[in-house]
Amino acid sequence: MTRLLASLYGFAFLNKFLLLTPVYTIFMLNNGVSDFMLSTMFIISAAGTILGQVPIAYLTNRMGQRRAMIFGQFLKIFAVLLWLFMPTLTGFIVGMFLWGIQAGFRSVAFEGLVYDAVASRGMAHDYPRILGRKSTYESIGTALSAFGSLLMFLGYDWVTWASVMAILLSIICLMSVPYRPNMTRSAASQPRFYKLLRTGVRVALHTPCLVTTVLLALFAANIPYLDDFLSPIGIQLGIPETYVGAISLFLLACATLGQRFAYKFSNLSDRFIYAMIGLVGICYLIFSHLYTVHYLWLMGIAYAAFYGVYTLLFARVQHMTPARHRSVVLSLYTVVNYLIYMAVCGIVGLGSMLGSWRFSIMILGILMVLLCVYGALYVRGRCCMLSDTDL
Repeated sequence: MTRLLASLYGFAFLNKFLLLTPVYTIFMLNNGVSDFMLSTMFIISAAGTILGQVPIAYLTNRMGQRRAMIFGQFLKIFAVLLWLFMPTLTGFIVGMFLWGIQAGFRSVAFEGLVYDAVASRGMAHDYPRILGRKSTYESIGTALSAFGSLLMFLGYDWVTWASVMAILLSIICLMSVPYRPNMTRSAASQPRFYKLLRTGVRVALHTPCLVTTVLLALFAANIPYLDDFLSPIGIQLGIPETYVGAISLFLLACATLGQRFAYKFSNLSDRFIYAMIGLVGICYLIFSHLYTVHYLWLMGIAYAAFYGVYTLLFARVQHMTPARHRSVVLSLYTVVNYLIYMAVCGIVGLGSMLGSWRFSIMILGILMVLLCVYGALYVRGRCCMLSDTDL
């Protein structure tokens, strides 16, 4: 078990420890990409994830979760090198599309790999804690990657190659996972996209409360998600480009705390989750009104809350999902996840058209408050979510 956890946590950390994380958006902006087009780039990335779901599910079933993950990591390497050697609009678009495809491998294969590996050792009841720690290592890796902006004096080339090295090390961690496949490889032909979605929808509809919990988890995770825009927001707040990674370091450190201790609240009532969702919305609204560096602590509270809430909700989704349908359901989950993310990117892009990111933050805050009201009035009455000890 120690080797398994060390390999999973090592991959979680290294996969996110990319020094180009806080600077690649600035690199694109400096090479002619507008603020609105930057939002469009993330929509293209999400489209890559959605369109890649059929081949991703097919490859995961044929190759196994671990090998599929390794293939996805090599796609990530190709994408970041494409940005470096082809810093044009075409290069950025193709690279973001490939980046989206590789993200689909992590969403479908890695989450299933973690759950199946833990469940095969009779420790499914510990999954919320392990998921929280895995997410913690991911956030630590992302937070430490914020130092990439401090190293820009060495040049974007150096930051890119350091990121490639981190990806290669993450592949070594994947190869070290003591893998026990929980599926029989199928020689069946590649499923059609509509058939994949139809199967996922059918399984979800026949699993009590799964659809409601999935939608609540995805909205709670995506509406306040600003990770990809933190550097441009930091620049607008007046933070020098060299130190813009500090905003990511601070907010993702807060997110790490939320994820790390989320499992301690897994047995609390649903009212707690709805209250935390409402707290996120209120913090966003206040910050959008004040909109200065001095009030970033409000965003820190919001990040700790919504990352923690998502950890709890996603653990419930995994518990509710039948093991033999996990890849299909997670594939559907990823499609819906990125559809919502694309809508959120559109809202953030709208803020840039209005002249400031603060308007995007304000709209997202309003949506979180509405989600809180929806959960408290509708979900609580129509679907009483089970605690982890009941699943």
